[in-house]
Amino acid sequence: MHYLFLLIFLLIISCAPAEKTIPPGVDIFKVEATANEALALAKTDSAQITKISLYLEFISKRIDLLDSISTALPITAASENQLQIALLREEVTFLRKFLENQDKVPLINPSRKQLPEAPSPFPQEYDQAQYLFSQKNYEAAAKQFEKVTVLYPKSDWADDAWYWAGESQMALGNYALAVSAFEKVFFYTESVKQADAQFQIGICLLRMGNAEQAKNALRKVQEFYPKSPRALQAQTELNKLK
Repeated sequence: MHYLFLLIFLLIISCAPAEKTIPPGVDIFKVEATANEALALAKTDSAQITKISLYLEFISKRIDLLDSISTALPITAASENQLQIALLREEVTFLRKFLENQDKVPLINPSRKQLPEAPSPFPQEYDQAQYLFSQKNYEAAAKQFEKVTVLYPKSDWADDAWYWAGESQMALGNYALAVSAFEKVFFYTESVKQADAQFQIGICLLRMGNAEQAKNALRKVQEFYPKSPRALQAQTELNKLK
């Protein structure tokens, strides 16, 4: 926006009556070069701001979706959902502050670093799966989440897709299929969903009537993820089985 004001000012100067002389000490070639640089920066900044604005809209919709999902989630998964919502809200606050501060950027500062590229949003298939889950269409959601794992097996969200496929099967009462899906989360060694998946495996085994196997699965939550909130939930479930 500031660059556009500068360009308008330069155009006014260039359109001034011919009889007026250029002020002493003004290098017209330098002025022209500066104007061209300002135009390039203005175009770049405009594109970046547009991209950030679109991403901000995407995140806001993501928060609304997660809020709607919360009503359908098992109590044991609610804390994870709320954590995702809190992180997204922090990102929204940061982006809004950035956009508000654009008016404070100096008029000419060619050395100013440009913003990094906005992260890519989730694929359409993942968004559709989450929507289906939020609508409690668990059968379709399970299929859609599994489709994501086939289309994007090495993506950052593949482990999440397997986890939510398991949650969908749990909601349907297909506990054996849910366990199978949760176990696939462990194929992704860096996944943050491992504690959740291990806990839900224990719950599924418990609902299948395999109390001893369920106890072993819940103890693994405490053993391998002692600092996870799931460790406390596992202890609560173990206390019920005494």
